[in-house]
Amino acid sequence: RARKMAAMDDAKSDLVNVLARLESHWVVLEAELVEINKDVTYCEQCVDKYGEYFSYPLQHLKELKRQKKGKMKDIIKAMESFNDNLIGGKKLVKALERDAPIGAPVGQNMGDPRTWAGDFGGLTTSN
Repeated sequence: RARKMAAMDDAKSDLVNVLARLESHWVVLEAELVEINKDVTYCEQCVDKYGEYFSYPLQHLKELKRQKKGKMKDIIKAMESFNDNLIGGKKLVKALERDAPIGAPVGQNMGDPRTWAGDFGGLTTSN
């Protein structure tokens, strides 16, 4: 049981870590897109003003923008997947608790806890 709890704590820690890192990457990508958009606008002005010499850098910036947006879409998909799993987990917990609430005896009626002493090596509620 202790191993299972430790594994669950590790999973929670991993989940929080992954979510925090995805959020950090999102913030960086968002800031990069703001800069790229400014550079695209400036480069378009340069194409208009100085000619086709600036077409290659403009295409490079547009490709970079596409790549960054693709990474942001991947982050959104991962977050949606986490959300879907969370919703599914909540539904499962609700169904399990409806069928057998935590703390409720499972199976046969266990009767009065004061009579359990013989089943637990002589321990009684007064020990």
